[in-house]
Amino acid sequence: MPPLPRKRLIWITILLVMLLAGWLYWPTLRLPLIYDTLLHIRIAGDLTWSQVWLPIDAFGFYRPMTFFPMLVIRSLFGGYPAWLLHGNNVLQHAVNAGLLAWLSWRLWPDWRRAVAAGSILAVFPFSYQAVAIYGHNVHPAITGLVLLGLHTYLTAVSHQKAGTQSAAAKHPTTEKGEKKSEQSAKSADKKIRKWLFLTWLLFSVMVLTHETAVLFGGLAALVHICAQPELLTRWRQLLRQPWRWYLLAGVAYLVIYQFLPISRAPQAAEAGRDLWLNGLYLLQAAVFPIAWFAHLLPTISGQLITGTGVGLVLAASGWLAWRKPAWRAPLLLAWGWWGAASLLLAITLPTDYLLRGPRLLYLGSVGVALLWAQLLAGVWTLTPVLPLKGEGVTSLPRPARGLIWTAVLLFILFTSGQFVRTKLDEYARLTRPVEVLNGAVHPRISGPEDEIVLLNLPQWLDVPPNTYAIGVEFVAMLGDYLFAEELVAANLPGQHPVWAVSLPELQTSQSYAYAVHAQHEWPALFSGQTRHFFITSYLPDGPHTRYTGHILPGYSLPIPPPNPIANLGGYQLTSATAEACDAQISVWLRWLAGADAVPETTSVFVQVLGEDGRLLTQADGPPLGIRPGLLNAPTDSLLYDRREMTLPVEETAVPTTLLVGAYDFASGVRQPASDVLGQPLPDDAWQVPIVPCGE
Repeated sequence: MPPLPRKRLIWITILLVMLLAGWLYWPTLRLPLIYDTLLHIRIAGDLTWSQVWLPIDAFGFYRPMTFFPMLVIRSLFGGYPAWLLHGNNVLQHAVNAGLLAWLSWRLWPDWRRAVAAGSILAVFPFSYQAVAIYGHNVHPAITGLVLLGLHTYLTAVSHQKAGTQSAAAKHPTTEKGEKKSEQSAKSADKKIRKWLFLTWLLFSVMVLTHETAVLFGGLAALVHICAQPELLTRWRQLLRQPWRWYLLAGVAYLVIYQFLPISRAPQAAEAGRDLWLNGLYLLQAAVFPIAWFAHLLPTISGQLITGTGVGLVLAASGWLAWRKPAWRAPLLLAWGWWGAASLLLAITLPTDYLLRGPRLLYLGSVGVALLWAQLLAGVWTLTPVLPLKGEGVTSLPRPARGLIWTAVLLFILFTSGQFVRTKLDEYARLTRPVEVLNGAVHPRISGPEDEIVLLNLPQWLDVPPNTYAIGVEFVAMLGDYLFAEELVAANLPGQHPVWAVSLPELQTSQSYAYAVHAQHEWPALFSGQTRHFFITSYLPDGPHTRYTGHILPGYSLPIPPPNPIANLGGYQLTSATAEACDAQISVWLRWLAGADAVPETTSVFVQVLGEDGRLLTQADGPPLGIRPGLLNAPTDSLLYDRREMTLPVEETAVPTTLLVGAYDFASGVRQPASDVLGQPLPDDAWQVPIVPCGE
């Protein structure tokens, strides 16, 4: 079978790596618009075609190309279709993989290195956040522009080199020969200027896209060295090459950027900077195939595994550079690309922001992909075997080297691809609508102006366990919303006043990290409308949001408040019902707010008893799950307190009775309980019969 032509082979390579990237990320087309995307849509809604090119007060960076494409999409589609925005990210990621494979081929005509570089970039594990969320589009966009700019720059310097070689080869001795040589030089200069102008044009778009455009000049220098390795020993000639102007322009922009009238991102001002941890996180990304083993070795420090991996990769790089001097330039490009992008992140970003932003590693992943492509190529060409007795070192047979190269590459692609797909599945699971707010589930939310209070509503969640030991792997919004008002509007009819508050006393420490919405202060004053409460609890298996009840302010009641049926400590109980459905016990308690303040340490116990009087389950806590002083219900208000309890799986007893009482949680002592006539109640508790559901 005759070998494939070189041009056809590279196009097949580019197509394959693009298909790999597209196949890996195609599930994102089914995701809703989440996270920073919703914030960008909100900002873009107030922009005009002229304002988009100016610094934006609501955005902490100067990136016009973040919002200009959104204005184009809005004008064409009348909105922001989720599939289109996500599809744009997936397409850009696939194109980036193809551009890197093509760049590798142009620098080193080796299909193995091209395949490895493009496919590793396609599945790089820490890219999932940049590709899955359109609001992070800036990272695939700047990377694609840089790769495209390097292609145009490489074309320009290739014409320059070809022109120099042609002029050196010709020694015209006639007037006609001199004219042909002059015309040839002018034609070459014209082509060089055309491609350099195109590179400048792309550089200008880079500047409008992301601040990392300042790295382009240095990356162009590294590519130039790879195209002309002799420049490694000709520093003066190297410093006179066109890349220096892009580097100087980048430095100038970096200085000008400091004086632009823009605010700075709040995260940078609120967190510290740990250069060691920053560097460790970035090094983990560079040796990600080795760092992957951290989750299989939980007893070994992740720092040790990362450090060992860095040592092995550096040793392999040094060995390749020593054995093959021609590989020094490729390794310099790989390490230089990763190092330049990483240094910018390590110095400028706070540790907390960096560790929770895998998307920030996208640009540096190009260098990582090139690095591992070189290391794999080293396996193919330079893999030694142990010498036999009396013999020197020999190389493995070609089939064995091919088997090792294929096995290592497949390991990288499989483990990384599986990691990305797992994260995409978690995005899909965690971005489903928050059904707990649905009016069909809680019909008591009936008034179009009822007030909604959301306590400890999740803002983002890091799902354990981590595959990679250093940093946070998963950050996502829960639900198709950015602010609490949007969440409520998507689930309930009417224009509800909404508060999203944080209550640390109801939060717990778990094995996963999370943050809560804290958009408002606690709503102290009542407006006469019913106020509903939702509390999110952070349990070992994840966050659970529950409806805990509502308050009817006393002055809004159409009739006088009902009389109490029992006095439980400082609380007055006016009604109580309990219903059993399978293993679920639903309880509604109605309390009457008195004029006297209830002590802050007073709580309520609700206990479910079996026929034999044995305690089956219980739900303790003040009415609506909020301490009395913070709840601050007006006098004569009715507090509708909802509690849900689940019987243990192994429990076979039939629940018959519910006990409701008050106690001091600081001392554990029950408060005295009496009926409406003032007679003491047995066990200082009000008994409520539990009825089967449907009766």
